[in-house]
Amino acid sequence: MDAPAGLGERGLEVWKALSGTDVARNALALEAARTADRLDELDNIIQGKGVLNLMQFRLHAFEDDGEDRNINVEVKFAAPLAEARQQAIALATILTKLSPPDAAAKPASAKPVPAGVTPLDRIRARNLKKA
Repeated sequence: MDAPAGLGERGLEVWKALSGTDVARNALALEAARTADRLDELDNIIQGKGVLNLMQFRLHAFEDDGEDRNINVEVKFAAPLAEARQQAIALATILTKLSPPDAAAKPASAKPVPAGVTPLDRIRARNLKKA
């Protein structure tokens, strides 16, 4: 199947990895690809490499009883960090829906945990191995 137009580099990679013959799956794969591209764009903006109008101005001018002219200025600020967080959540949700049912239930590296070993004990042991 041909890749949809308008996808960026990472979006094309996601599309190739996730698309298939199922129409519903391809719809989710396309949204995952677009979301991956949006995340790349937002990351560039956050790093100062992208272009984004962070401030929006709107002027409201009106006359009061024909004599006075009132002007209100509305200023809005974009929030690329918040948007990036929302897009990351959206991508994770889509990818969860696309993963095979048994892959989500059983992690590949899951090992039985001995009795009395807490997650904190495992982290400490891992950190000791790295040191």
